[in-house]
Amino acid sequence: MALQNMGSVSELTVGGVICTGTHGTGANYGIMATKVLEIDLITAAGEQVTCSHRENTDLFSAACCSLGALGVITAVTFQCVPAFKLHQRQWSCTLDEVLDNLDEHIASSEYFRFCWVPHTEAVVMYQVDRTTKPVQESSSWFWDYVVGHQCLQFAYWLSSFFPSMVGFINRTFFNLLCSKPKERINTSQKILNFDCLFQQYVTDWAIPREHTATVLTELRTWFQENPNEAAHSPVEVRFCKGDNIMISPAHGRDTCFINIIVYRPYGKLIPYAKYWTAYENIVKRVGGRPHWAKAHKETGKQLTEMYPEFDKFCEIRKKVDPQGMFLNKYLERILCMDNGAAGDAKVIH
Repeated sequence: MALQNMGSVSELTVGGVICTGTHGTGANYGIMATKVLEIDLITAAGEQVTCSHRENTDLFSAACCSLGALGVITAVTFQCVPAFKLHQRQWSCTLDEVLDNLDEHIASSEYFRFCWVPHTEAVVMYQVDRTTKPVQESSSWFWDYVVGHQCLQFAYWLSSFFPSMVGFINRTFFNLLCSKPKERINTSQKILNFDCLFQQYVTDWAIPREHTATVLTELRTWFQENPNEAAHSPVEVRFCKGDNIMISPAHGRDTCFINIIVYRPYGKLIPYAKYWTAYENIVKRVGGRPHWAKAHKETGKQLTEMYPEFDKFCEIRKKVDPQGMFLNKYLERILCMDNGAAGDAKVIH
């Protein structure tokens, strides 16, 4: 058996995947929680509650992306499919080429995504579709590990002393590793997952799909105005179908997720606040929503404006956990601020 879609990594708990709105890519697929059929929760009162599309439906809509604020998930039923293989075709183009024909590219394969190399015009596109062909891999220890991991990490570490090197590093490693067409065939999880390399800061925002070109064009302009900013590669762009989960980042609209990254080579802290702030300002102008598994600065008042059913989610949370047993400092900030529906729970620590 297999899941129809997956995120970038599989080293996650089932509860974490559901509670944070983890997503993959594919215009006909929602976030991973859209394939949940039933959830069992233990509430703050110690009661076990089952919810699904047919039973406790409002609780189910809240529990499918709950931030862990509703209770302890003890059982989940996922809609699975027979195990399958995927054929990934990878090739490069320019940012304008992919944006000018974006709808056609998205429709061209079951799982489409692309990665843009900051401070350049270079893009790597990935078309992924089901296949019955035999496994075909052509990995290289030298190029994938020595160059693509160790040399890249050293180069980004060196650029922490000379930030103007970042654009050159991004271009060089794109030319070495990603400029030529490649193909892979393997089981679904090995294609949908990928190596995230070394330690990193990441932020990921969800925007209405129709604003993808606007956001990336504005971000490109910002890079041109800030050539020494440590914008590491890549900017990853993925697509999801809209859903009706209360505080899903894809609630009510077909969605583009744009993920930006700053690595921590050998654990070194690289300044990223300026880049993050510029990016967040751009996505907020088109109705962006933060990915719940990534760091963000939003409060309950701001989130109420972003999510049409945020207040309803907060009301359900107050009902199942009136004393705030499952709240922590982060949840207090986003659920118990000065928006009335988020509540005034007495938090138990």
